[in-house]
Amino acid sequence: MVHALRREDLSFVDRAPLRVEHGIDVARSPRELWPALAEATQWPRWFAGMVAARYTSEPPHGVGATRWVDVQGLRVNEEVLVFDEPSCFAFVVLDADRPGIAAMVEVVTLDPRPSGTRVTYRQALELSWWLRPLAPLLRRRLERGLRAGLDGLASWRPQQ
Repeated sequence: MVHALRREDLSFVDRAPLRVEHGIDVARSPRELWPALAEATQWPRWFAGMVAARYTSEPPHGVGATRWVDVQGLRVNEEVLVFDEPSCFAFVVLDADRPGIAAMVEVVTLDPRPSGTRVTYRQALELSWWLRPLAPLLRRRLERGLRAGLDGLASWRPQQ
């Protein structure tokens, strides 16, 4: 069964009731890392727990493109909100195969540094009313998942 989420814009990452963030430094340029974000099929190669990802809209992919993602058994449909090569990729979750999330937006930024790139991943969500008492537990799980997911980006290489 599909559970629709409330559609939010990019400002949700600053006002959502539940927000998690993690950043890492990667010794490659934002342009070298951009395909890891822009190409949906690359995400499972570096983001721990992601089983599959694919665009569900026709190319070219950018703002407004849709994709389907399976992360640790949670299957969601997303729409790209920001596709600013090579600095920012953001999306809103449109629906999920399980209840519990009322709204969700995620943003990944790539900031150039002298030694490579600072990658910052922010997740913002609002839980359904009945799941809110578990927010502290879910926050810890999201934080662990984000750390594990981003850690894989340092070793990611484009497929030849």
